[in-house]
Amino acid sequence: MRKRTVRTGLRLLISSLVLLILGTFYSQQINSALAIGVEGATEFVKLAFFWGSILGGAAVITVAIGLLQRSIYGDSARLAPYAVVLLLLLAAFFALFLRTFSAPPDMQQKPLRPGETVII
Repeated sequence: MRKRTVRTGLRLLISSLVLLILGTFYSQQINSALAIGVEGATEFVKLAFFWGSILGGAAVITVAIGLLQRSIYGDSARLAPYAVVLLLLLAAFFALFLRTFSAPPDMQQKPLRPGETVII
């Protein structure tokens, strides 16, 4: 196992997960902080998902290559800190995902009563 290659793959996976979290859960806050318009907001989410998936795919390939290759030299790279950060980010993603199901009632859209129309 080449620990440096696996570490590089874990770094790519961490950056992929950060992009997915930002694009999924914090896109409105980022758009308001950067004063991005509606088209830019949609583009930000699309780019976050695109680059998150590209980096995630590259990370899986890099980790697999690092695990399958023999180490010629004694690698002294530490993998535990990156694995812990990855697990924490994964837990944060699922915690944010579960929080979306229990959103406060004032944020949920109320159904229309009979005879009401939607004004755009």
